[in-house]
Amino acid sequence: MTPERLDNLPILFKRLALDTLSDAKRQLIAAVDASLPQTQCGLCDHADGCLPYAAAIVLHQEPHNKCVPGGQPVSDTIAALLQRPTLPARSSPWPISNQTQRPTAVRAVIREDDCIGCTKCIPACPVDAIIGTGKHMHTIFTDLCTGCELCLAPCPVDCIDLVVIPTPLSVQSLEQRTQEQAHLRQRYHTHLNRVATQMLDTSNAKPVTSMVETKLGNAVHQSLDISEVQAKRTIEAAKLRTSIKKLEKQLSVRVNPKKQAELMAFQQQLDALQQAESPLIEQPIEQPQNESL
Repeated sequence: MTPERLDNLPILFKRLALDTLSDAKRQLIAAVDASLPQTQCGLCDHADGCLPYAAAIVLHQEPHNKCVPGGQPVSDTIAALLQRPTLPARSSPWPISNQTQRPTAVRAVIREDDCIGCTKCIPACPVDAIIGTGKHMHTIFTDLCTGCELCLAPCPVDCIDLVVIPTPLSVQSLEQRTQEQAHLRQRYHTHLNRVATQMLDTSNAKPVTSMVETKLGNAVHQSLDISEVQAKRTIEAAKLRTSIKKLEKQLSVRVNPKKQAELMAFQQQLDALQQAESPLIEQPIEQPQNESL
């Protein structure tokens, strides 16, 4: 994999300073990035996608087994690239496919009759697979969806479900998978460039609605530095909210003491995360009082 893969990147990745690295380092990062599935899901604890995780693996010795959708094959591929020991892949809630040895692929589907057209899921999608307008039904292009789950937490009516993709008759070839990953990567970069352009357009201002957009705003305006700790907390909070929504829905149908205990535990974890975030919220600056002459 050539280091040119790291040229002409969206402004979000400028902070990585990849253009300042040696060709050897750039080539390794490019190879690791190419081996990742490009779902941009943030389950590796990098809210801004696969490339920052690849850079962290090469430059900061971050564990190479944190890609959940890639599973053991991706973990082993990166270990071989970097000549590191193999590690067990981070676990997935989905069963391992016998054909691919990766977690079973899933896609998001909107229950259209329940959709209220709030548009909150649209900016959360890293590959622009969701279409819809305010107060109108939304739809997800299944062929484009990566199963990243990022659209679940923003939905206020919990009308998005994850469905398992039927096992294909034949496993994807390496060439097909490479082409698919390149397509997803390009869609993500297009998404980032479009949002960055919108943020620069003061006549088309809109509220920031995701961690990635927050980081993009920081890169565009160079005014804030969202820490890695904040990013990890945001992802964890989103996961907890999704779990809480599902449990509340289940408990509304049938009482289950075990699930009620799980719900309370998740809520306590979420409360603790929110309390930890509160000191990081910028406080209003007090204006100095006019001094009398």
